Amino acid sequence: MAFPGVQRLTGVRPAPEVQPSPEVQPSPGVKPLTEAELADRGPGPLLATAWHGADVLRWTLRVSPATSYLLPVSLRRALLRMAGIQIGKQVNGLRLCGFQTKQVSIGDGSWVNVGCWFEGSGRIDIGRNVFLGPQVMIVTSVHPIDRDGQVTRMPVPAEVHIGDRCWLGARSMIMPGVKIGAGTVIGAGSVVTKDCDPGALYVGVPAKRIR
Repeated sequence: MAFPGVQRLTGVRPAPEVQPSPEVQPSPGVKPLTEAELADRGPGPLLATAWHGADVLRWTLRVSPATSYLLPVSLRRALLRMAGIQIGKQVNGLRLCGFQTKQVSIGDGSWVNVGCWFEGSGRIDIGRNVFLGPQVMIVTSVHPIDRDGQVTRMPVPAEVHIGDRCWLGARSMIMPGVKIGAGTVIGAGSVVTKDCDPGALYVGVPAKRIR
């Protein structure tokens, strides 16, 4: 505390009181990069070029032209198998689809319609005689939210299992860690966030059993 008259008697201005700085609370949302991370220049040009070349090769074998309309389905299957994806007998469709990793298996007699996307950070197992409608998306990674409400940058993988004889309607989305029982139907546009019983019908956002 500053006392009156101290400056007049001594000619020295008293130091101002130091107020404690308020504790900085992390803001919710995506966790920001640190200054060190922002200053990181990454790998050199040669290494970066090598990584990019590997990405291009993986994209070629798993996305385009591997699933191009211009190729017969037998060649599409062959290219995907070369990329390490487990494609069963008489798996048809596979047009303009994307396989982010090779951790995907599709059972015999299944049909994969145009534009389906398999994220594949975690494993995706699809049974036999499964129908996937156009633009079905299967997601296998989550970004957990920590105690401060911040979204972590590194994803955590979670497997997805789809039983035999399932039918996933157009633009349905299967979220990480979900298991769908055999013979179950998922309505078009549904978002499946929890395990599904076998032989049932699920629709909605989030998907709920109606039969």
